[in-house]
Amino acid sequence: MQLVEPAPPWPPFLPDRQLLQAAGSGRREAGRQHFSEALLFLLRYVSHPQLSELADWACNEPGNLHTSQISHMRNNKVRMLGTKAVDALGRINQAAWVQRHRPELLAELGTAPLTPRLSAILNAYQPLLDPISQEPLGNGALMAIYLGYLRLPIAQPRSLSAEQAGLLAGLIGEWFDAALSARGLGFRAATRRVQLAWPGEKAGAERLVRVIGGLEDYSAKQLTADWERIAIVAAAVLERPSDPWALADELLAVANANANAATAKANSASKSAAQVTPIRSKRAKPSTPPAGPANAAEAPGDTVPAAEPDAEAPAAPPAKRRTPPAAPGQAKGGAKQAGKPQPPAGGTAKGRRQPSKP
Repeated sequence: MQLVEPAPPWPPFLPDRQLLQAAGSGRREAGRQHFSEALLFLLRYVSHPQLSELADWACNEPGNLHTSQISHMRNNKVRMLGTKAVDALGRINQAAWVQRHRPELLAELGTAPLTPRLSAILNAYQPLLDPISQEPLGNGALMAIYLGYLRLPIAQPRSLSAEQAGLLAGLIGEWFDAALSARGLGFRAATRRVQLAWPGEKAGAERLVRVIGGLEDYSAKQLTADWERIAIVAAAVLERPSDPWALADELLAVANANANAATAKANSASKSAAQVTPIRSKRAKPSTPPAGPANAAEAPGDTVPAAEPDAEAPAAPPAKRRTPPAAPGQAKGGAKQAGKPQPPAGGTAKGRRQPSKP
């Protein structure tokens, strides 16, 4: 029986067989798409301007990587990757790994001097690693990704929906404050720890401190941008797992439970209000006068209720006194003598001078 020798292992310097056997146009298109995914992985914790700053630092010269180039590469709008851009990305990736794991070698890499601002950005940067050797990728490996000869085990980044971001924005400050209080941390001590643990620019840490203190609220958009940094701070300060999506699921469960409890309470209150019988006011019925001797003689049905005086009817004007008609020959001014007693006809008034007889 003849023994079959095992086939020699695939040479490590060659790309994967399947990638080599793929059609050229399809492989290159898949490579451009995968390069955009790799760049999105790098941009999880640093912004476009920050990545441009790291390029100037790693290459020790300005203008190697502009923010507009980063946007085009991220959105897969670059048909051919520029050499300066891929060189800058490779040097950033390797220098960031050295600064974190082998800082004694940083002076040999030819980078620009390190500043506190750059140190904060590098603390947030997560390098791309080779899937087999776990070493940081350089410019050659990044070009292999772009050409479709290398694929990384990069999971698609999860993102918060607008509704989830709104729920978390309304809950994160109160939750953080309660968690810090449970650990016996005052506001000042918590502020220092948050600022030290925040990966990135100082403004983001100050924003989180204001939210915890109740001085500001996150918008849904800002919380989506800062969420993974918030999870890093929560892991460092509260000594909990650093998975941002585990924290998101935990807080979303709390938010949904609070919303369900509020809905149940409102429904219970509405049912209780519906079961209460309204108290109707009793109107006084007009009382019928008791039958007396005067009413006893009246036949039933002939009784007419007396009309009640109308309280709002206007009062009748007083009757005018009549003036008696003036006697014949009376002067016009006789009207002023109305109401005085007149002498009898043919007589003389008392005290009036009579004409003398001839």
